[in-house]
Amino acid sequence: MTIRIVTDSSCDLPSGLIEQYGISVLPCYVVVDDQTFKDGLEIQADDFYRRLLADGRTPTTAQPTPSDFQTVYRELVGQGDQIISIHVSSKLSGTLNSAQQAKASLDDGSAVEIIDSQLASIPLGLAVLDAAIMASKGGSVHDIAGQIRQRLGLHHGLFALDTLEYLQKGGRIGKARAFMGSVLHVKPILRLQDGEAHPVERPRNRERAMSRLVELAQELAPVRRLAVIYSTDPDRMVELKQGLTGILPADQIIESRFGSTLGTYIGPDALGVAVTQEA
Repeated sequence: MTIRIVTDSSCDLPSGLIEQYGISVLPCYVVVDDQTFKDGLEIQADDFYRRLLADGRTPTTAQPTPSDFQTVYRELVGQGDQIISIHVSSKLSGTLNSAQQAKASLDDGSAVEIIDSQLASIPLGLAVLDAAIMASKGGSVHDIAGQIRQRLGLHHGLFALDTLEYLQKGGRIGKARAFMGSVLHVKPILRLQDGEAHPVERPRNRERAMSRLVELAQELAPVRRLAVIYSTDPDRMVELKQGLTGILPADQIIESRFGSTLGTYIGPDALGVAVTQEA
């Protein structure tokens, strides 16, 4: 009996790793210019950011529906698999609720373990990757799900934004609201904590913001896994990655990109670092 990992497209995990570990990714929905797209399937990052920067309506997002989850769950359970379904923080999205409704509709819901990661974007992706590696080594679905829950606190995310405008417009600003009113000329750094965005500090320019991302990541060492992520400027991500090579070698640092789900709130010219600490 195979244990399959299910997540949603807000995890921003690179496609190569998704394919390597057979992870099932349910696309979130993004509404741009009154058109609804499935993130990563019907709209790709380049097209999304082009639309975001155009003078159009502010994009919105919606979680996968219970029906979307039912389709995936029933297919996997029907072929004899068990499922660990790990999703974006319930404080940021209703995705977890859709998953729970789908599980309740199954004849045998015990085949599905649902986990609120309390994370988003590539930190969620690292938690999903951890789960996929554990599942590939065998064991009981309940034991592995228990280990994943215990390790959630080892995954951290730090994000340097060019502006809080998109986070505010999207209603996901959370504790970062403390920065509003004083961020016209700063590049705020936010941390994922307790399932939502918390303010860290307010560097005055992009260069300082990048150096602080490196320093804050170094404070989390020793680490098992490390990822960098960007929205619209891959060259800055490469520069950030170079700065992090004292923590892990460059060939062990995962490169990713904010998809349209997170891009709706993160906005252009954003960078991020995700870390999985040693237990």
